[in-house]
Amino acid sequence: MKLLLVNSNSTQAVSDRMVATARTVAAADTTMTGITASGHGVIRSHFEFAEAAVQTVTALKAHASGHDAAIIGCFGDPGLKAARHELAIPVVGIAEAAMLSAHLLGGCYSIVTFGAHNAMNITNLARDYGLHTRLASVRIADISYGAILADPNQAIAACRAACQQALNQDNADVLILGGGPVTGLSVQLAADLGAPVLDGVACATKLAESLVACGYTTSRRGLYQPC
Repeated sequence: MKLLLVNSNSTQAVSDRMVATARTVAAADTTMTGITASGHGVIRSHFEFAEAAVQTVTALKAHASGHDAAIIGCFGDPGLKAARHELAIPVVGIAEAAMLSAHLLGGCYSIVTFGAHNAMNITNLARDYGLHTRLASVRIADISYGAILADPNQAIAACRAACQQALNQDNADVLILGGGPVTGLSVQLAADLGAPVLDGVACATKLAESLVACGYTTSRRGLYQPC
C-alpha cells in the first residue's frame, strides 16, 4: 500500500516529523511519501488558509498517481473537500481523523493546540464536521510555533499543562494534539496523564490504511459528484 502525505505549510521540518509518525504506526508493507506544499511557513489568517487549501490540492493532484490514499497533514484540513472531489483515491484529513477517533474512545474530547488564532477555527471545523457536540474545549498551549520545533521538552511541558487543564477543568475524557508540529508527542503525554492522547497523523494513517484495505472509495453521489 502506498500513502501520500502532504504538509500544507512550507516547513520541511514539520513534513519530516509527520512522515516519521506515520511510518511508526503504518503497516510494515505500507510506503509513506511526504511532500511539502509551497506557500506559508505558518498558516495563521483566513487568507493564508485559503491559499494553503489551493496549494494543498495542487500538490496532491501533482503527486497522487501511483498512491492508494492521501493524507492532508494540517490540523485545519485545508482543501479536504476539494481534494476528495478531484482525486480518485480516498483523502483523509488529520483533524477529522482525530475527532472521529476520539468519539470511539470517550464521552467528550478536548483539543490542545498552539496559537490563539486557532481556537475558534478549530471549534468551527468541529461544527462543520458535525463533531462539535462532544467537544469539551479547545485549549491553547503556552508555546510558540518556533519553540515547538526547537525544543521538544518545552513542547511536551506546554502541551502537558494544557492537557491537564482540559482534563481537570473541562472534564475531557480524550485529548487530541492539534497540529503537525506537535506530532510525535502523544505517547509520552498519554503515559504522563493517564488518558488517551491522540495524534492526528497517526489516526489519519491508520484510517487511510483501513479505507484502502476495505476497498472503500469516495462516493461520487451527492457532495462529491462530478461537475
